[in-house]
Amino acid sequence: MSSVIPLLLVFIIAVLTKNNLLGAAAAIVFFIDLMRLNRFFPLIQNRGLEGGVLLLTVALLVPLADGQLTFERLTASLLSPLGILAVIGGILGAYFNSQGLELIAVEPSIIPGILIGVMVSVFFFGGVSVGPIMAAGITALLARVLIR
Repeated sequence: MSSVIPLLLVFIIAVLTKNNLLGAAAAIVFFIDLMRLNRFFPLIQNRGLEGGVLLLTVALLVPLADGQLTFERLTASLLSPLGILAVIGGILGAYFNSQGLELIAVEPSIIPGILIGVMVSVFFFGGVSVGPIMAAGITALLARVLIR
C-alpha cells in the first residue's frame, strides 16, 4: 500500500496539468496494484516499453499503408535536406533513448525528476508526453557533460 500515495499524487498532478497520457498510465498502474495483480509488474516493466514503441511505430507507418506517402514522395523526402536531417535525428534519437534506458536501469531514482519535467513541459510549454525515455537520454548526456 506504500505505492498508493505516490501513484495518486502522479495521477492528480497529471490531471491538473492536463497530461492525459501520464494520468492514464498512473491510473492503470494504480488499478493493477489495487486489484493485487502485482505479479504482472515485471512483465509490464520488461515488455511494456516494447509494446508502446511497437504501437508508436505502427502509427508512424500508417501513412505508407494508406497511400499518404508514396514511394516517389518517400524517395524525394529522404534525398531532401530535411530528409537527411530526419535520418540524423533518428540516429541521435535512438542513441539518446538507449542511453536513457541504461541510465534508468542503473539509477531509477531519476524517474520522478523526469516525470516532473515532462509534466512541466506538457503544462507550460505544450510538450507531448511521449518522451520520458528520451528525457532520460538527455539527462544522461547532461550528466556526462556537467557532472564529472
